Amino acid sequence: MSGLTPLLTSGYKNISHGFVFAMLERWHEETSSFHLPVGEMAITLDDVACLLGIPVTRRLFPDRKLTREEGIEMKQVDLLFIAEATAKEVGKQGAAHISFGVLKRRYEELLNRCNQLFEPDTQEEQDEQAQVRLACIKAFLLLLLGWTIFSGKNSKNINLLWLLALQDMDELDNWSWVG
Repeated sequence: MSGLTPLLTSGYKNISHGFVFAMLERWHEETSSFHLPVGEMAITLDDVACLLGIPVTRRLFPDRKLTREEGIEMKQVDLLFIAEATAKEVGKQGAAHISFGVLKRRYEELLNRCNQLFEPDTQEEQDEQAQVRLACIKAFLLLLLGWTIFSGKNSKNINLLWLLALQDMDELDNWSWVG
């Protein structure tokens, strides 16, 4: 549904992290280009679409910063963090970010909970299963986005802004994942 399936098979594991970090250090946001010893090089959205096989001609993400309150609410509502865990993560990463390690552990916890609720007996368990399953999917997609197209220079955390696109799962295919 998201149009992100090509990222799963993009061979990202085969890319040298040293190369990626070197390229990130040479990126100049002002000119949207890489400054290399041999000259300046720009990559267009068409280049990205061809290399990754993901859509670039759809709805763009908002260019804004999340407030502390929005980040806390997104962690609790979308990823089912409890208040204490959210407060601890906000203290370390800030409200608008989540570390990859914490997000990966949360995904694994949600996946394990989904497996425990595999055959729910009561309506309450069915409701919990639906809620946990949705949070698990969001955590997985956020990890996928963070490890591939939205990784930052420090590669230690991901901006929760991208979680905005995952709030309505029926709208996933309307987003331009790069741009």
